[in-house]
Amino acid sequence: MTAKVKQIGLQLGFQKVGIAKARKLDRSEYLLQWLMEGRHGTMHYMENYLEKRMDIRKLYPDARSVIVVAHNYYTPFKHSEDKRFAKISRYAWGKDYHKIIKKKLKIFLRELKHLDPGIDGRLFVDTAPVQERLWAVEAGLGWQGKNTNVISRETGSFFFLGILVINRELAYDQPIQDYCGNCRACIDACPTKALKPYALDARRCISYLTIEFWDQPIPSEFADKLNNWVFGCDICQDVCPWNRFARPTEEKSYFPVNERLVNPPLTWLASLNEDEFKKLFKKTPVMRTKYENFMRNVKTVLNSIRK
Repeated sequence: MTAKVKQIGLQLGFQKVGIAKARKLDRSEYLLQWLMEGRHGTMHYMENYLEKRMDIRKLYPDARSVIVVAHNYYTPFKHSEDKRFAKISRYAWGKDYHKIIKKKLKIFLRELKHLDPGIDGRLFVDTAPVQERLWAVEAGLGWQGKNTNVISRETGSFFFLGILVINRELAYDQPIQDYCGNCRACIDACPTKALKPYALDARRCISYLTIEFWDQPIPSEFADKLNNWVFGCDICQDVCPWNRFARPTEEKSYFPVNERLVNPPLTWLASLNEDEFKKLFKKTPVMRTKYENFMRNVKTVLNSIRK
């Protein structure tokens, strides 16, 4: 049964499929310390449903197995270092991954029910109180690196995670070794010093500041350190040696919906009105930040390079 489960996942286009026993994970309580130290910033939703975040059986009482899938989103384009151009995180060049992966997981569950009509389950893609990265590590997809991303020896870290929890016991995978070694590339490259080994302070993270930090100016101590990022940041992944193994995704929906999104001129972005913004970024993750905050990011970068 386990072999069939993994075969279905791979046939659906996931690069990796791992399985873990549904339980409370030992490392799940690190979340409490992270919250108590305020490192989640204004992401107050992280404080909700803590019991469910730490024990998936509280979220789905019939849970027996947690199936974790990895979906490659790497595309073979490079960010420009020319100060005239903005940078948008590569995961946001294409269509919103939530819908793509959720659709695949629905098919996954349907196929499992064909194998065993008594199977039931729940699927999650980054919007439920689930610690996806911990489950990915538990299911053997990779290790959680010093930049806090899950890293695979075979593919690097440019992949999304999806979770399918089912009411059947399967054969479980084991966590793998941590291969970060003495490397500090991600920590040393972060311009805002958001990283310590295996720990992220979201309040200093460029991705947080440009996506999750809403309706306020970018704090002055970080305004000149965005390095032209106007949505998200890929620095700690771009410098990771394991991402030399990244290969272009076969999922065409993750390729840029518009070729101008890869290295858009800052002055062009600054000229967009709200309707143009919505048309340009329709169906992409950039819509999450909304027009006002996106323009705040663009203007902050423009002000920093004009100094």
